[in-house]
Amino acid sequence: AASSSQPDPSSPAHAVKEMSPLARVVLFLAFATCVAGFTGVAPRGMFNAPVTPSASFARPMRLRAPRLVGPKMFETSVFEKETIQFSVAPDPSKEDILRGGRDKFKLVSKAFEGIEKIGVIGWGSQAPAQAQNLADTLKEIGSDIKVTIGLRDGSPSWKAAQAVGFSEKEGTLGLQDEVIKQSDLVMLLISDAAQANTYKSKIEPLLKKGATLGLSHGFLLGHLESVGETFRDDINVVLIAPKGMGPSVRRLYEQGKTKNGAGINASFAVHQDATGRATEIALGWGIAIGSPFIFETTLKDEYCSDIYGERGILLGAVHGIV
Repeated sequence: AASSSQPDPSSPAHAVKEMSPLARVVLFLAFATCVAGFTGVAPRGMFNAPVTPSASFARPMRLRAPRLVGPKMFETSVFEKETIQFSVAPDPSKEDILRGGRDKFKLVSKAFEGIEKIGVIGWGSQAPAQAQNLADTLKEIGSDIKVTIGLRDGSPSWKAAQAVGFSEKEGTLGLQDEVIKQSDLVMLLISDAAQANTYKSKIEPLLKKGATLGLSHGFLLGHLESVGETFRDDINVVLIAPKGMGPSVRRLYEQGKTKNGAGINASFAVHQDATGRATEIALGWGIAIGSPFIFETTLKDEYCSDIYGERGILLGAVHGIV
């Protein structure tokens, strides 16, 4: 039996230890920013609304001034959206949402107009589920769009992808670089660390002009901003972020084959729209993977909430950093 003193390679602390120094700094700064943004608590001098210090603090703290949350309204000519009134005076708030379901699958072809190949890059938590869900939906509606898995040469995930039906012979499994070059929608579902280390040097140069870069986590934006970089301006950049782990995304999609509306809700974002079709593509992606409710966010809001709630609290990354 392994000694209890040995580090657990699956633990958050071990994962943080394995990060590069730059990745640790980005994670820490993002976490600190999110704490201020979501709790409203920040050191003296950052904001102007004074409060009485509680006994819990050794020095006075100040609360962030109330933030005005604008309506999140989006336009779509393919799907029928709904506007939900979440609150009334004195702080009225309304937001557009899109209800999913298998009855909406037939609209995915129109949303994906102009797309001939979808490349799913990686084989972690989200990639297997989203790739299989997409492939099943497109097959069900009789679409010719091909979903292809892109992996590194020698990847140990090659056999796992083959085991669920993806194959070189059918053109649904290939080397990462070639899949990126050929795809109209590139769903980049590799780890945050891999994105930070390879996006600008090895991935972005391969994207076709007018292609859509699809993300399921906004961390790449935070990394690029931290190093003074941006996304190429001739591509779309969109996000579909399921609110559950990959296995549940797949399991509930399959459950939805007999119970319409089953699935994992997802947020979506359009960070960059170079072709004028980014919103439709993002919404089509969310519908195709089985999301019963889709609501709008931004890449920054998504990665801040993820780092604060999931990594900072649920997984205890803050303890690993300290």
